[in-house]
Amino acid sequence: MKLLKMFDLREKKMGYQPITYRDSVRSIILEHGKLLMVYSNKAEEYKFPGGGLLEGEIKDVAIKRAVLEEVGRKVISVNESLGYVDQIYNDVYDQKRYFYLRSYYYFCEISEEEFRPNFDMYEHDLEFTPTWVTIDEAIMVNQKKHDEGSDYYWTERELYVLKLLKEMLN
Repeated sequence: MKLLKMFDLREKKMGYQPITYRDSVRSIILEHGKLLMVYSNKAEEYKFPGGGLLEGEIKDVAIKRAVLEEVGRKVISVNESLGYVDQIYNDVYDQKRYFYLRSYYYFCEISEEEFRPNFDMYEHDLEFTPTWVTIDEAIMVNQKKHDEGSDYYWTERELYVLKLLKEMLN
């Protein structure tokens, strides 16, 4: 699996500091020229369905759990990986730590059956909505938010992956 991009988002670099590491998985669900993504009505931008791995959880299980929770669809096949994106930034909960997030992107196939999403509190607060969207529309929306200075750590990462997918599919 290859590194797609490294984003160093630290506002202040404090030299050696403890680092909190977290792995996450993101699903790329592409059907009929559209991506199944999560739209945040509050943030007004798109993100790939997925989330952090729970302790001891393997990636295939995590992606199936996260997609069911966020978009209400069962993953029937976790296919090849696009790669991973690393991000490091100042930990929002501990000013004396860095947070290092690795997001693994996988192409997935889903079932037709729909279930009600089961959002975490922060996802509910961000007003997540599962949405089928073209790559161009998602890029346009996320580029606008990025240019305006989005408050969310995922904006630049997701925009990068969307542009990479567009390049691959053309």
